[in-house]
Amino acid sequence: MFACEDDSIYTIACQYTTVWYACGTMSTNRLTRTQWLDHGLHTLAAEGFTALKADTLAKSLGVSRGSFYWHFKNLAHFHSAVLGRWQALTVAGTIADVEAENVSPIDRLRHLITIAATSDPSLVQAIRAWAYNDPAVRAATAQIDEQRLGYVQQLLQAMGLDEAVAQRRAWVIYSSYLGQIMLGKTMAAEEQTAIIDHLIQFARPH
Repeated sequence: MFACEDDSIYTIACQYTTVWYACGTMSTNRLTRTQWLDHGLHTLAAEGFTALKADTLAKSLGVSRGSFYWHFKNLAHFHSAVLGRWQALTVAGTIADVEAENVSPIDRLRHLITIAATSDPSLVQAIRAWAYNDPAVRAATAQIDEQRLGYVQQLLQAMGLDEAVAQRRAWVIYSSYLGQIMLGKTMAAEEQTAIIDHLIQFARPH
């Protein structure tokens, strides 16, 4: 999912959302800011946060560092922008996708959990490792966690749970998602479905 297929397309899986852009045919003299950010996410997932350097990224794209610094003041600015791109794709983008369905809150929750449970974990694993080593990334990740928890809680409250109960159950559901990612266990489809069913049952008002 993070490979360049047939040397012509990068598939950047940003936790829940796949972004495409031509890499074999794009002009190396006119790389856009978004192309740099998507390549940063691709590199982060494939090689880890230590590869997010101007020289390394420019070399892998076959361009000079001048193209990088045209869009970003420094490496810290680029890192912040990469995290912002990830946030836009995995929080705002996913919520918009789930909310676009005209279904009940519990069906929206099932859709959300299914998206999360079946997504490639590589990028999230890389970002969590980065967060352990960088306070700024840790702060950004904590903010994203709060946004995700808040949305799960919102769905639970729409199902009829009171605020305190919804908050606790949102924490358990989100912790289950993070735990699966960090364990790195690949599950059979039927096992994954069974776990999602258990989470949905847990989410229901009792």
